[in-house]
Amino acid sequence: MDKFEQLKKDFTSLEQLTSGFCGSGREKAFQHYTEECAVRIWSKNNDYTEDYAKALEVITGKSYTEQQVRTVMDSFRGSSQGPDVPDFFTKMSGHDKEIGIFLSGFNSLLVSLASINGDFNLEEANEAQRIMYTFYSFGRNNNFGGTLSPVFSAIDEMLDFGSDLIMPKGTKGDNLDKTLDDFQKELRELTEINKPPVRTEISAQDKTEDVQAKAEEPETPRTPEELNKLLEEMDSLVGMENIKSDVRSLMNFIKIMKMREERGMAQAGVSYHLVFTGNPGTGKTTIARLIAKLYYQIGVLPKGQLVEVDRSMLVAGYVGQTAIKTQKVISEAMGGVLFIDEAYSLANNEDDGFGAEAVETLLKAMEDHRDELVVIVAGYPELMHKFIDSNPGLSSRFNKYFEFKDYTGSEMLGIFNMFCKKNGYKIEKETEMMLLTRFDSMYENRDEHFGNGRTVRNLFEKAIGVQADRLAALENVSDEQLELITAEDLEAAFEALEGTLSSLESTSS
Repeated sequence: MDKFEQLKKDFTSLEQLTSGFCGSGREKAFQHYTEECAVRIWSKNNDYTEDYAKALEVITGKSYTEQQVRTVMDSFRGSSQGPDVPDFFTKMSGHDKEIGIFLSGFNSLLVSLASINGDFNLEEANEAQRIMYTFYSFGRNNNFGGTLSPVFSAIDEMLDFGSDLIMPKGTKGDNLDKTLDDFQKELRELTEINKPPVRTEISAQDKTEDVQAKAEEPETPRTPEELNKLLEEMDSLVGMENIKSDVRSLMNFIKIMKMREERGMAQAGVSYHLVFTGNPGTGKTTIARLIAKLYYQIGVLPKGQLVEVDRSMLVAGYVGQTAIKTQKVISEAMGGVLFIDEAYSLANNEDDGFGAEAVETLLKAMEDHRDELVVIVAGYPELMHKFIDSNPGLSSRFNKYFEFKDYTGSEMLGIFNMFCKKNGYKIEKETEMMLLTRFDSMYENRDEHFGNGRTVRNLFEKAIGVQADRLAALENVSDEQLELITAEDLEAAFEALEGTLSSLESTSS
């Protein structure tokens, strides 16, 4: 059986499993979701291969051109947001057996799709893991509890492929070894690789939501001038006026407490650990980086680097191994700030021994290294409050909250103009008004998936790509044309940004 026959077999089995949960008129829900996940993974590979179009044909029964597949791959390239959990999965609640079969089967299906071209690189592995983790996280948030498979990290301990794996529920001991051996054999057969690929370093600035943590060591001396530069950099950011005020108040409080300490006076207790609450794309990581540098400048921290992680980088496959993995991350952050995104995922369920072990390891490090480690936890407001309240150790150490609000339409326009100025582009006043109208509409109709600054960044990147395609067809291009992003460029960028794989069907029929 060749790889496409196997792909068809695996896909058909899962399609039949989910069909009863898709609802009336949604017979192709699993097909559409699989298409989107496939192209999201392929977008992490810079090289197109005809195997991609053939794989889509196996799934949908329809033929696609290279340009159609490339277009959709481009629309996902650089995206930092994963796909939404499909409706049929939410309807599986209470169906333990079906959920277990689906998670195990879909994980294997994603590996097959990622390696359909004979390669399985680190970026594709990370994207496949992120897709699978959306199911795990959703289930924890909605009390699926024991029906979910634990997340097993394989970056160092297992396959050394740079991917996190999801294994069947209850897998341990001899069964664990057998499952890992079988999966390793399957993966090596699929990819035809006899040795692990060379790992690639990804800078923290280019991080999406799920890449390896990378420390940012400060290279500047402690001087009043450098401190003022950081505060000016913060003030130049669009919006976040309440955050800017909170940061300045925090810096002032620390300054006065240090002054009282130097003069032998009593001090109020100071906790440098922070809770950031807000939706994605509201600037939490940006402010965390600035605070790490500010803490260094005012003498709170000896180094001031930022190490950014999420659950997958703290939690391993079984109790005992998690403490080792968490401690490794803590060691990297020592002397600076450990920034934990979506920290609530560490305590979404009372039965989650893996997350609890990571939290206890973290709390001990915070106690043992008060002068060397600051922790900032971030995530959705309601979930973060529940997370902090879930453990007395957390509530005693995290008592200062920074609330990151959604960007308004005018603030999103300001961010877009900032991208233009930084990169040497401009838009006309009429185009600004069109953009403001679109941004206002996005803000007024926002939901929990509202992308905030990330949406603006993605739109800008799409727009300059559209402009480049337009100008490349011209013989003589002026400097003004090279700088100008037109309303038509932006309309096409919005269309590309909002497009999904389902649009492929209409273009191919």
